[in-house]
Amino acid sequence: MSFLHNSEKKIIVQVAIDSPVNKLFDYRWNELELKGRPQRGQVVAVNFARKDCVGVVININDETEHDLNKLKDVQSIAPINPLGEDLLAMSEFAAVYYQRALGEVLLPAIPKQWRQNNKWELLSKERKNKKTLKVKDAATKEIVLNPEQQEIVNELVDRTVNQKYSCNLLQGVTGSGKTLTYLRWLDKVLEVPGAQALIMVPEINLTPQMESAIQAAFPDKKVAVLHSGLTDRSRADHWLSAHTGEASIILGTRMAITSSMPNLKAIVVDEEHDLSYKQQEGVRYSARDLAVWRAKKIGIPVLLVSATPSLETWFHAQEARYQKLTLSNRAAKDSEPPIIELVDMKQDKKTANQNDHGFSAYLLDSLQKNLDLGLQSLVYINRRGYSPVISCEACGWVSGCQKCSAHMVLHKISDYKKNLCCHHCGLIKQIPKTCPECGNADLQPVGKGTQKIEEFLVKTFPQAKILRIDADTTRKKGSADNLFGAVHDGEADIIVGTQMITKGHDYKAVSLVGVIDADASLFSQDYRASERLFAQLMQVAGRAGRSEKTGQSKVIIQTRYPNAAPYTYLKTNDVDGFLEELKGERELVGLPPFSYQALVHAEHKTLLAAIDMLKDAVKFSRADENWPLTVSLSDVIPRAMVRVAGKERAQVLIESSNRQSLQHAIQVMQHYLTEQNTKRKGVGWYIERDPVMI
Repeated sequence: MSFLHNSEKKIIVQVAIDSPVNKLFDYRWNELELKGRPQRGQVVAVNFARKDCVGVVININDETEHDLNKLKDVQSIAPINPLGEDLLAMSEFAAVYYQRALGEVLLPAIPKQWRQNNKWELLSKERKNKKTLKVKDAATKEIVLNPEQQEIVNELVDRTVNQKYSCNLLQGVTGSGKTLTYLRWLDKVLEVPGAQALIMVPEINLTPQMESAIQAAFPDKKVAVLHSGLTDRSRADHWLSAHTGEASIILGTRMAITSSMPNLKAIVVDEEHDLSYKQQEGVRYSARDLAVWRAKKIGIPVLLVSATPSLETWFHAQEARYQKLTLSNRAAKDSEPPIIELVDMKQDKKTANQNDHGFSAYLLDSLQKNLDLGLQSLVYINRRGYSPVISCEACGWVSGCQKCSAHMVLHKISDYKKNLCCHHCGLIKQIPKTCPECGNADLQPVGKGTQKIEEFLVKTFPQAKILRIDADTTRKKGSADNLFGAVHDGEADIIVGTQMITKGHDYKAVSLVGVIDADASLFSQDYRASERLFAQLMQVAGRAGRSEKTGQSKVIIQTRYPNAAPYTYLKTNDVDGFLEELKGERELVGLPPFSYQALVHAEHKTLLAAIDMLKDAVKFSRADENWPLTVSLSDVIPRAMVRVAGKERAQVLIESSNRQSLQHAIQVMQHYLTEQNTKRKGVGWYIERDPVMI
């Protein structure tokens, strides 16, 4: 270690840089040139690996283990305040918990333009002629709550008076006014001068509606919106307004939890059950879990909101780790929960004799009656494209992706053009004129997606306005806003869509929901599949009958297995009953929330190399003298989707009834895998804590 004893005492700062190397990097700090002493959390420009980049000051020392003369200097400081201590603490926790370098966690949280020091001068200047948000019905409106909602607001206010940590689950039936309830609570929270509140939603397309609701409830408060759909400059500006405390309310998707908010006083996680809160690339963090951790760290309340809470959250509430609040009635006057009807497709002989359009006679008749009444209908099928596959009727060939272990989906581009697309790697191919296997020219689409459903409805109901909402129709910027706006404005009679249409949207004129092809999830190898299916169906069912003008609404679910648990509990709107049964099943076999899991993934151009890497990692880990006895390792197996984008994939599951033991086991395996990085070239790997899919 090099100690300094000269009269001009040097300052050494340790900087986190976006690098997979799990360490901090030492730099000299020139107090004179940089015009002041360093502060933890400062964003700085440095040279790393012969390139200029941006990092964050984490530690400040007067000594270094390296040769002082070989250390580089910090070049400049970003013209912003240091990142908040709570954000730094959360990032440090996430780095350890998710086994990533601190820089990999912290730096991506900073907008792209603020990670380019050549943009700092421009960003620090106030933008002229900023566009203001145009909000429908954004006039100052008093939020009128019913007695049930007001009681919950009072409870939340009582719990947060002393600004102490509390984790609360707000479970309410769809249409019960959960949003209005927590907005009224936040109104009390934001009475504290300078206070900030974070509201998270699972998907980008939910932000416009939520932003409008916030602006209507808080016309005098500035709102910062954070999600990946913003332009780089817009995201940089919104992030800065949150960082400086200028924005009182921060609205965003999962990335918002990693934002700097100096005066954060409350967090809301809306639709907390949604899988979108789990990052599926890079640092695979759960935004919901980090929200709870951050709230606890700084001693503020966090509210988890859902009509269909995840089993883990519901279980914590049952065990009194979280405080449960319940809205059992719909908010709208004379609004009643929809009637759930199951159509047994095995008994529908008429449909069986028709073309593969997927509609029972009863559903078609119900759609016509709803049209006659001038009300809207939703048709839900969780599969985009025209058909999931094309097939040769002669030899049985099906359209498979050459890069993935998946079928290529038939997509209709126009009335005259179709192509094949892989939804995993994005490969696009023309439809072959003849079968590649036998040369037969009779290639037929098999199954149905949103495009095929839309096509059939247009032909069946020529006078109706049909609108399709899925990932294809919402690809362009602003398209989702326009489509959902058309629905809310009554410019669509029948809306066809994937799960995108099920989340959080308040449709005032929807009186009928039809569900097609839901059964596939019943037979998934993933033990969470039935939980996800139940939540999706409960959410889409809840879009119906949300205002008094729709009358008694109806949900028609077509199934070949009407006695399956998700359907039977759905029919009685019994969320707690379903979760109680699910809890019993999980406890019996020791699955979460009664255990903790991590998945170790490996990939290579050959499956054997990926499997060998993991087998050696398992062997090494089990031989480690400190390997916890309470931790179990599964066999190394190929992934369910073995090949994606030309890479063959394998996995091994790590499980334990003790979270700390699991963490230690992960560290042991991480150590071995890191050592193998240079020895096994071409083999990629990562460890995923708390996986949502197995």
